[in-house]
Order: sequence, then structure tokens, then C-alpha cells
Amino acid sequence: MTSPAPSIACVRIDWDRTAIPMPQRTFYTLRIDPEPGFPFGRKGYSLAGAWAQLSAEVPGMIGMCVLDGDVAIDPEDIEAMLRAAANSPHSVWTAPVRLWPVSTKREKVAGQRPGSMAWHWGHWRAEPSQVDEDDPVWFSLCLTYLPRPLLEQCVRAGMRNWTYPGVDKRIAAQAQKLRIPVKIVRAARPVHLNY
Repeated sequence: MTSPAPSIACVRIDWDRTAIPMPQRTFYTLRIDPEPGFPFGRKGYSLAGAWAQLSAEVPGMIGMCVLDGDVAIDPEDIEAMLRAAANSPHSVWTAPVRLWPVSTKREKVAGQRPGSMAWHWGHWRAEPSQVDEDDPVWFSLCLTYLPRPLLEQCVRAGMRNWTYPGVDKRIAAQAQKLRIPVKIVRAARPVHLNY
């Protein structure tokens, strides 16, 4: 007899209703809109609320998979992510994705070839880079699985008050504090479309 697949909350961030159309029905849509006092929305507040609601509804939920609305995936990407999370639920799992200068506001990055754009990987060790690291400590939430202990620590650390652009960095900092490893889902190949 095989045990049932672990339960993972899947949320897709839809900033100001600009998420790319997606037929994938695995994800709950998490709408983040501008509001008075928060012109870039309240991403931390929304993620903390989504975790509280979804984890309360499903006892034993092991974590949450986050997909940014400007990232395109296919069914094999999400399957690879969920399989990785199920096999090692206490790690952060992130898919390799290139982040473009229009999003990052960076003009130069480490490892950049002369004449190339200043894109960088959504995972890195010391600073954003065009070097594809196997053991990063920093990550963006483009397509990322966050384990339950990390989410609970983020909530205790005040995630409800975290706002753009610092949410991803603060989550990664909490993972470092808890010594949670960050692993790469090499079988996934999402594409960041904000370029």
C-alpha cells in the first residue's frame, strides 16, 4: 500500500491583474493589488493570509508552492516541483529561472558576458549572478516551494508587514536563519516573461 501524496498549497501571485493567462488549475489565485498606503500591494500580508487559510483547511499540509504571475510554466514544471517537494519536504525548492533587468533594475551582474543583457538567475549564493549555482542561499519566488517550518517562521517574524520589493529576500533570510537548504529543481524550466 502506498501512502497518499503530501498536501501542498499552490498559490499563483496575480499582481494588479497582470498575470499571464494559464489553463493550469492546480493553483489558487492570490490577487495583490495597489491600495492606499501600499502602492505595490501587500505581498507578505497576502502570502501569510493564504498560508493561514489553506493550512487550516488541510491538516498536515507540508508547505506551499508559489508561482509569480509573470512566470510561464508547463505541466511538467509543476509536476517536477511537487515531486521534489514531496521527496524532501523540509527543503526550499526553486526552479532555475532567468530574471530580466526590467524586473531587477540591475544594469550589471556578476558573471555577465560583455555585450549581454544583465539578466541573472533567480537563485544565487552571495550576489545575483549569471552563474547557475547548485547550492544557493538566496532565491526569488518565481516558482518555489516553501516548507511549513519556514512559512511558520516567516509568519512569526512579521511576514504580514512585509511589502514589495523585500518579501522574497526576507523569506530567503528566514530560510538561512533556520538553516533550511535551498535546492534546485533541474527538471523544471519556467520562463520569466517580464523582460
